[in-house]
Amino acid sequence: MNDSLIEGQWIALAAAPFVSAALIRGLMVYAEVWGLVDHPGHRKVHRHPTPLVGGLGMLIAAVALQLALGRIPFESWSLLAALLIVTAIGVADDAHELSHRAKFVAQALGAAIIVSGTSVWVLSFGDLLGFGNLELGKWAILVTIISMVGVMNAINMIDGLDGLAGSLCLVPILMLALLAVGDASGVAFELLLLAGVICGFLLLNLRLPGRSRAMVFMGDTGGMILGMLIAWYSIKLGGASNSTIKPITAVWILAVPLLDMGSVMLLRLSQRKSPFHADQQHLHHVLLHAGYSVNQVVGIMSALSLACGGIGVTAERQGIPQFAMFLAFLVVWAAYIMALKHPAAVQTLARRILPPRAGHPGSVHS
Repeated sequence: MNDSLIEGQWIALAAAPFVSAALIRGLMVYAEVWGLVDHPGHRKVHRHPTPLVGGLGMLIAAVALQLALGRIPFESWSLLAALLIVTAIGVADDAHELSHRAKFVAQALGAAIIVSGTSVWVLSFGDLLGFGNLELGKWAILVTIISMVGVMNAINMIDGLDGLAGSLCLVPILMLALLAVGDASGVAFELLLLAGVICGFLLLNLRLPGRSRAMVFMGDTGGMILGMLIAWYSIKLGGASNSTIKPITAVWILAVPLLDMGSVMLLRLSQRKSPFHADQQHLHHVLLHAGYSVNQVVGIMSALSLACGGIGVTAERQGIPQFAMFLAFLVVWAAYIMALKHPAAVQTLARRILPPRAGHPGSVHS
């Protein structure tokens, strides 16, 4: 890699937040015309129509900056094709609210394109049971598709507060970038570029001083795009027993969205509801109803994500057996389910540990 390319990469990383924010602002002008506006009503409590073009703007920014450097976007035409498919279905869903089945088909199709055109597969679960690596063999393709679809839906399901989904994508992406430093394939650069475009989105999505609400949402489009990219890089760095990180470490890095999705879906099934039934059983809703402001909830959830990722990375580097990391994850998952099942107890405990400060009421948009 020559010096001019390195210099160009640094320029792209520095420009990424501003290019992303500028593109999103430009798209916001046309959001109403395209029907990409989230209007108040139904189960949503935000009080102002809000454009749903954040995800589209982030993808365009990331692709444009890589093309400007003469790179194949994300170093994979197959991944780019898959992203275009989920973007199309995401835009259609944001405009017309498609069925869960239609979205699943599009997500699975996108994941299938990736596994058919690349070697980025979940090949192993690692040594989860203490009896050696669990190699997937002929099941690798199916598990990869399920994993990608699962992460896409996990990001979409946790997108319920201003700034939350973007922040919970930014944390694992930065952790993966740190772990990818030294990787000859340029993964660290791609992850840092993605982090930059997310920062540009958060400039417009977070509740900043003097602004009491988000100017734009990422929409289902953004959730699926970021979910697919996070799944891609997680599998690329941790999908095999001899990867940069262990598979279970990647799970710990993505713990909060995965735990939240898994717990909420299990609770809904136990209540004889559809696992995709919209409700307010997520942990961020529990914290919001405890009296925390939106920004406080985003901070707490981001800190929890950082802590889980830190536990996973530290455990791997300290040589903790993978089966012990897996068992610990199951214990955390059980605790997470119990927390959502008994929200009043969690709220009381949370208020004692960290008393809420006065802040703006929540804006639940998903």
